[in-house]
Parts: sequence; structure tokens; C-alpha cells
Amino acid sequence: MRPQRVPRRAAMPSRTDSVVAAASHVIGGPLGRHAVPGVRGWRPAAAVLSALSSVFVALGVLQKNHCVSTGWATPGSLWRACYSDLPVAVAGDAGSTPWSSPGSAGQPPLTAAITWIVRILVPGGSQLRLQQGMFAWGAALIALLIALAVCFTAASLPKGPWAAAHVALSPVLITTALISFDTFAVLLVAAGLWAWSRNRAALSGGLLAAALLTRPALGTVLLAVILVALARRRTRDLAGVALGAAVTFAVVGGLMLISGANPFASFTTWKAQGASYGSLWQTFSFAGFTLSPTSLTALAVIGWILAIGLGWLLASRDETMTPAAVALLMLVVVMLTSRALPVQAALWVLPLVALCAIRWRDHLVWAGAEFAYFVVVWGFIARSSNSAKALPQEWFAVFVAVRLIAVLFLVRACIDSVAGPARRAK
Repeated sequence: MRPQRVPRRAAMPSRTDSVVAAASHVIGGPLGRHAVPGVRGWRPAAAVLSALSSVFVALGVLQKNHCVSTGWATPGSLWRACYSDLPVAVAGDAGSTPWSSPGSAGQPPLTAAITWIVRILVPGGSQLRLQQGMFAWGAALIALLIALAVCFTAASLPKGPWAAAHVALSPVLITTALISFDTFAVLLVAAGLWAWSRNRAALSGGLLAAALLTRPALGTVLLAVILVALARRRTRDLAGVALGAAVTFAVVGGLMLISGANPFASFTTWKAQGASYGSLWQTFSFAGFTLSPTSLTALAVIGWILAIGLGWLLASRDETMTPAAVALLMLVVVMLTSRALPVQAALWVLPLVALCAIRWRDHLVWAGAEFAYFVVVWGFIARSSNSAKALPQEWFAVFVAVRLIAVLFLVRACIDSVAGPARRAK
């Protein structure tokens, strides 16, 4: 008779994280001492967390209730902090292809594609009805994207699937999830890292390349996987990742060329832009030192080079570093040197933070800084309509700095969480 295999206990945050333990009293307290979690794998955690994530999306809809009722006209949508790119996308004709729509100008290829798909689902009507329809369809899709990202994250952590709560229950979902379709990029990152954890290198490369084509800054995750493969001398996996990424680039680029679109249009638009909200470089202009688009492009390129260098050092010198930890470091370097850092950039780090399984105290410290920035940025953007209500430039620069420092704090927490157990074992 074959002996029965006893499942290994899964890591339970309510036992190890003081914040989670305190919060668990709402539903009966921490898991019991003699309970054996993980018997059924990651699926129960994924089911519970993905369902709970929809509550946070619903809270996001409530946060934007003023605009849902009256429309997204400016400056009202700014002063009420309920602005969203989703209803703005209904302006003009949807176009015959995702990249010929007027609203797709300057958008990354796959962001334009998903926006176009949702746009064609919206029934006709008045401008307000069109905006409400686009927002409603977008909110439903975003809830689904988050739920799927939670499932992939939990599946990547069979020994600790409840860490996917960092994706499902993050406070930043309330404020930023419904601003744009960045959750699509979050899903692609979560799915790509899941594929990597399952030794499906080609699939991982394809998904992470798609994430790059949705949000270019998330190309750091693809590069992090490549650097880890190089550092571990996993040549077969490296070739698989490269092949998968090449196929994705070829398919998307080919579709754009066939439809008459320019695959590099978003890069051309980006290259001509000046420093914008959330960027460290924008604060320089407050002191009368405005950087040209060419200088900003050079700084961004330097940031990418620096990110690759630091990622290589982390991956090659510490074998405990996971692709998620390396990717988070690289992503933050790119974010710090970018010409713009939108509020929804907070979503980009969620699957990486979850895979690092940081403490919730650290997550909430970072989320608090993001919340504070979210509150002040809209009023600062709307300052031209009522300068008396707007935050002074100096104080806005302080909030930008606090936000960037909090992101650096998050990187430190992630690296400590990944490397800590290995260091204590030595």
C-alpha cells in the first residue's frame, strides 16, 4: 500500500504578519494552531481573494460616483478626483482598427487594442450615456483582469498563496484601478511570472513581451527574467524567453503594419513629450530649470541602462533573488528616471510585491504615500481653473518626493523579504 503523502503546510499571513493577524479578527481571528492549510493547494485562496478584489473595484466605482452621475468634464472631474481615461476613450469614431481610432494616438499597441475592443461594445446614445457605458464595461473588465491576476499570482506561490492578497486587497486598487486599463498589464506580468515558475519559458517570454507592449516600463520584468536566466546559466530557458518575446513582437507588429499603423508611433509620441506629473524632473521646472524632451529621453535611457546594471548585480551576486525582486528593483529605477509617473503606476508593482511576500505593514506605508499623492495631484492639475484652491508647487514637489521615497522603501522591503530567510539560515 502506497503511503499517504502529507501536504506541506502553506505559509499563512495571519500567523506570521501582525497586521494580517489583527485584521483577521473581523472574520474570527487568525488561523488555529492545529489547522493544516494548503491541503487543497492554491485554488481556495485564489477563489476567496479574487472575489474580495471585486469589492475593491466596487469601492473604486463609489469613489468616482460624482463623475459616474454627471460626466467626466474638466475641471470638475479633477477637483472631485474622479478622472478616468476610460470614458475619455469614447471621443470620436472607434475606427476600423485598434490603431486608427483617434483615441489611440500615442498609446502603446496593446493598450490601444483593449481600449478599442471595449469601445465597440458600448451602445450608442448621448455623450454622457457613451461615457457611462464605456466606464461600466471598463469596470467589469478591470474586475475580471484583477481576479485573473490574483489567480496567477496565487498559482505562482503554492506554498504561500495568500500572499496574492497584495494584489487583491491593496488600497491602491480603490483609487487607481479604474483610471485606465493598466490592470491588463498587471495580468500579463502575473501570468508571465507564473509561466516562468512552471518552466514554460517561451510562454513567459510571450506574455512579458505583451506586458511591455501594454506598458513599456514593464519591459523591466522581461529583462529581469532574462538577467536571472543568464546569471543562473539557464541557456535553454533564455532561448525560450527570447523566442516567445520575438513571436509576440512579430505578431503585434505585423498586425499593425497590415492595418497601416506605425508600430513605433507611441515611442515617437513619448520621445517628444516634456516632463509630466509624478516625475522627479517636473519638479525641476518649479525652480525654473526645465529639461528639454531630448534631455528627458537621455535621462530615461540612462535609467534603463542603470536598471539593467543593478538588476544584473542583484541577480548574479545573490542566488536567492527571484525574478520578481530583481524586476521590482529595475522597475523602480525606470520609474524614478521617467518623464512621467502616473498615479496608476502604483498598480504595476502589485504582482511583484505579492511574489516577494512582504509584510503588510510595509505595503500599507507605501500605499499611504500613494494615497496622499492621489489626493493632491488632481487639484494640482486643475490649478489653472482655480489657483486659490490648488496646492503650491513647493508642496506638490514634497508629495512627489515622498511618493518616490516610498517606492524605494518598497524595494528594500521586497529584497529583505526574499533574502531574509536565506540569510538567517546561514
